[in-house]
Amino acid sequence: DLYYNGFCNSVLWQLFHYVPLNIDSWQKMAEHRAMEMQWQAYQVANEKFADVMLTEYLADDVVWVQYYHLMLLPSLLKQAVSKMKVGFFLHTPFPSSEIYRTLPGTGDREEGSRGAGSRRIRQRIGVLPS
Repeated sequence: DLYYNGFCNSVLWQLFHYVPLNIDSWQKMAEHRAMEMQWQAYQVANEKFADVMLTEYLADDVVWVQYYHLMLLPSLLKQAVSKMKVGFFLHTPFPSSEIYRTLPGTGDREEGSRGAGSRRIRQRIGVLPS
C-alpha cells in the first residue's frame, strides 16, 4: 500500500522519529519513481478522507485531525468550507527544519496542517491563529 506502508511508514515515520534514512535506498526509490508514487498516494488518501468528512460535516461541527498520516487534511477541509473549525494534533515531535526540508513537496505537507485553526504538538501545546 503506497499510502500507509509507503509514504506514511517508510518516509514520514522515519522522519518524525529521527531514524537515519538509508541514502542508497532513497536514491533507488528516486530512480524508480517510488517516492513520487508514494507521495501521490498520500495526497489521494488525504483527499478521500476529506471527501468522506465533507459528506458528514454539519455547520457547527469541530473537526479534529490526528497524526502525520493526515497532514494535508486540514487544508483540504478548509478549502472546501472556509469557516470549518479544524484542529490538528501531532503525537510525535515535529522534526527539525534541517531534517524536514530534505523531503520533496515539504511545502504542501506543512501548508496542509496550517489549515488547522488549532495545532497541538506533544511537547508544546497551544492554540495558533487560523
